Amino acid sequence: MKTQPLLTLTFLFVAASALPARAAASLELYGTFHAMGVIVTLGAADDPDGDASATVEYRTGGAAYRAGFPLTRTSSTRFVGSLFWLTPGTTYEVRVTFADPDGGPLNGTTVSSSASTRTEIALPTPSHAYYASPTGSGGACIETAPCALSDALNQAQAGDAVILRGGVYYQGEFALPRSGSAGAPIVIRGYAGETAILDGGDPATFAWTAQDGGVYRTTVNVADPHLVTANATRLMPYTSLSDLQNLVWGTPGFYATGTTVYVRLAGDADPNTATMVVSRYNHAFYVEQNYIYWVNLTFRHYGQGDYAKAIYLNNASDNLVQGCTFAINDLGIGIKRDSHRNVIQDSTFYDTLFDWNWDAFYAGIDLSSGGIRFYDPATGRGNVIRRNTFHDYFDGFGVCPASTGGVTNETDVYENLVYNAGDDGMETDGQCSNVRIWRNTFHDVLMGVSLAPVYTGPVYAIRNVIYRTGVGNNNYTGSPFKFNSGYGASGAMYLFHNTADAALPGNNGLYVKSPGTWALIHARNNAWIGDAAYAIENYNTSQPINLDYDNVWNNNSGNLVRWNNVNYATLSAFASATGQETHGRSVAPGFANAAAGDYTLTVGSSMIDAGLVVSGINDDYAGSAPDLGAFEYHSDSARVYLPLLLK
Repeated sequence: MKTQPLLTLTFLFVAASALPARAAASLELYGTFHAMGVIVTLGAADDPDGDASATVEYRTGGAAYRAGFPLTRTSSTRFVGSLFWLTPGTTYEVRVTFADPDGGPLNGTTVSSSASTRTEIALPTPSHAYYASPTGSGGACIETAPCALSDALNQAQAGDAVILRGGVYYQGEFALPRSGSAGAPIVIRGYAGETAILDGGDPATFAWTAQDGGVYRTTVNVADPHLVTANATRLMPYTSLSDLQNLVWGTPGFYATGTTVYVRLAGDADPNTATMVVSRYNHAFYVEQNYIYWVNLTFRHYGQGDYAKAIYLNNASDNLVQGCTFAINDLGIGIKRDSHRNVIQDSTFYDTLFDWNWDAFYAGIDLSSGGIRFYDPATGRGNVIRRNTFHDYFDGFGVCPASTGGVTNETDVYENLVYNAGDDGMETDGQCSNVRIWRNTFHDVLMGVSLAPVYTGPVYAIRNVIYRTGVGNNNYTGSPFKFNSGYGASGAMYLFHNTADAALPGNNGLYVKSPGTWALIHARNNAWIGDAAYAIENYNTSQPINLDYDNVWNNNSGNLVRWNNVNYATLSAFASATGQETHGRSVAPGFANAAAGDYTLTVGSSMIDAGLVVSGINDDYAGSAPDLGAFEYHSDSARVYLPLLLK
């Protein structure tokens, strides 16, 4: 069932001085917990030459209007933008004002409306609880006599809970019979104080027969396993037996054909002496329902057959994954089609393939999905990924479908921790419009956030900390943001108040490569810190980029900036030659303890009060001006992110 997004439409109010022609613009608002999408659709005759602009203001409770960040033109008939740092469960009045230098029907007019942000999720007291255990049987499903998990799931109605007692459930491929409802979800959760593990592996013990060259063979119970582990470490899935025999990628692995599985372990060890797991289930839950909550569960070893994943949300909305662990699955959570307002929070996603050869992933080793992935077609809006940890993947996770999305995504990604990613910490690649990325930390990654490409836009990256870029089993240098791609053009990308410290020798603070085309890269109040390399290097200067009010620093290790194959020793020389960073600084940043990952500012840092006020982004700064980088210094506490109103 498709539920309606949070929005309000209004008609246009035309100023008395406007031309007689009446503009046909309309306004849609889409609220998430702490943000709100602002989407204006124009009539075909409103601005035929495409030179009008749109500013946005907002207020709550009858207070004075405050300015938001201006809207971005995304097509001849659409402006898109976002409001930030809003309070959950609150109604906001929003108005958009147009200016058209031609004096057309838009000039001086406004559209206005109101909408609410989303109320925070609470776990209700269940109407009834059904208890399950790995060995449960019978239909009672009570705490003292738990039933099988399938029986409990089949009985649960809206408002009920399914509670899993501790232990390992070697089960999967559940299809839920019904949805919960608003205020009465179906909650599937672990029993307090116990660990419930849903395991897609086969519990059987297989006998392995030695072959030539350190390879062993066995016959498994379910054909086409894509996931095999030895002593809790994933084996690389080789694409041919000869490649496995020769370990062409230098990593222990396996090759499967039907129900025959070959393995070659490190040091040619005997798998009969190891703890081996071979996947037999494709997924734990296939979900086309709404208001299903998974809480405090562990999912592992789902990897049989194509497109395996622990939880598959397909045409599924208003679901919650909270406090769960996803351990060595082909994918943790997949989201597809008309799936709206799903929330994934406070969970841990991990694998063990961070150090695999980078080239292997582009030679048929298809394990680059990471912990979360949106798949084409994915037209859902308002999904939120927050306060999770992702580690030891190739790509940590991805938040945009490749090409097919809704009018806007309205996806919020914030306060996540990502480390040990052999390629991209986060992939914001594909159809991305109103995707908001804030207060995340990425470290020990090749690239922090990939924006390669972001079709339509805008995408916002605000107050993220990205350090130790350029790691992994590859021959590449890293960057906090990746823009280059051989695909279509990106829309506008806004980078505000990010702290990027290469930290590793030979890596740039910001690296802009070719090929790639985009509408705009707009950066303010960031810290671009190179290490024995350039603070900024750009060899795609044909594309629009606007850098200013940033700290551009490379520890005085040599030329500061390389731009279109020209080196600049100083910031003043760079600014004079290019017009970039005319208000920037090049100063030692004064981080509290960068070596330990503490990028707050210390008293006396030259990045304090050195920034530009950006409406709707940093209005609540302390001191005489905003600080540069991800953190705002306060005399009573240096460890402060702005805004402070997130709750």
